[in-house]
Amino acid sequence: MNGINGASHGSKYPPFKDTGSLNGFKSIQVTPCMGTEFKNVDLAEWLRAPNSDDMIKDLALLLAQRGVIFFRGQNNINNELQKELCKRLNAVGGAPKGNTFYRHSLLAMQGEDPEMGKVDQDRLEKMYRPKSDGMPRQSHSLDWHTDSSFEANSPDYTILKMAELPVTGGDTLWASGYEIYDRLTEPYKRFFESLTATYKSVALSGYAAKNPDAMDAGPRGAPNNVGLDFENHHPVVRTHPLTGWKSIFSCGTNCLSIDGVTDAESAKLMKKLMRLLIDNHDLQLRFQWHDINDLAIWDNRCTFHAATQDHFGKGTRIGWRCMTMGEVPFYDPESKSRTEATGGWPYKMEA
Repeated sequence: MNGINGASHGSKYPPFKDTGSLNGFKSIQVTPCMGTEFKNVDLAEWLRAPNSDDMIKDLALLLAQRGVIFFRGQNNINNELQKELCKRLNAVGGAPKGNTFYRHSLLAMQGEDPEMGKVDQDRLEKMYRPKSDGMPRQSHSLDWHTDSSFEANSPDYTILKMAELPVTGGDTLWASGYEIYDRLTEPYKRFFESLTATYKSVALSGYAAKNPDAMDAGPRGAPNNVGLDFENHHPVVRTHPLTGWKSIFSCGTNCLSIDGVTDAESAKLMKKLMRLLIDNHDLQLRFQWHDINDLAIWDNRCTFHAATQDHFGKGTRIGWRCMTMGEVPFYDPESKSRTEATGGWPYKMEA
């Protein structure tokens, strides 16, 4: 099983210090729990600044603490600069050397640049077409996920930039894995820390069994990400390599079951975690995309997210996404919860 004991990581948290390079830029905390939005920032300038390396490291530390960061109107960020930013974050964020961009497992989904994924409205409309029985869809709880957690080396960073927007709708929601963990009682914390879970894409593995030639067998962004099973075992509670904070990892679509327990027990345990996510809107954040080239960066190791599919018939929603592959998820028994490590809001690591 992957990473239930991360003692070999053994690094001091954080592995490098914040230099304060971002302190002069205006920003707001989107909610107390998570999310930062920078105001009037051109990320292209950050990438070429004399202290750019310090800025990227500080951005990685901020992402590790706040989960998701927003930048409006990034008109100077093209696909290549978007990828450069993501890869530079990946280089300092705890990933093994040699890891790179995720490529979609379906070859048909890989465009001219397989490292850039298109958020495709036509495909989403097919997925969310009205139910065949004519009944209304009453829950979108299964939309919550963390990207490609079924891979052996799961993603660290995702960057999404919007290219076309509807008149209204299409917001994206994020939730904090740190806070889900902190909402557990101590006995449940200890119990979940002892568990691993099976992460699997049933859709991809099922399609691959019938159409293996239509699939990318890898490596998909990391040497470990090969084959067409799309199944791995990861800790239920993982440790973030930059903060050393504990985060729930076993929520959402790609988590199939809890290992070592009965099916009934697994269902109850997974429901408990999902109810914490769904029932507590104060650990969630809802972001409204205002303009073309609005950009979001999130850390998949401590967040979950879900798109809002309410925009069909209200205009086109298209975005471009890149995603890098991080470390094999691990749990360090010496790590701490966010509240334990910081004492509470504003959840800042020690300088």
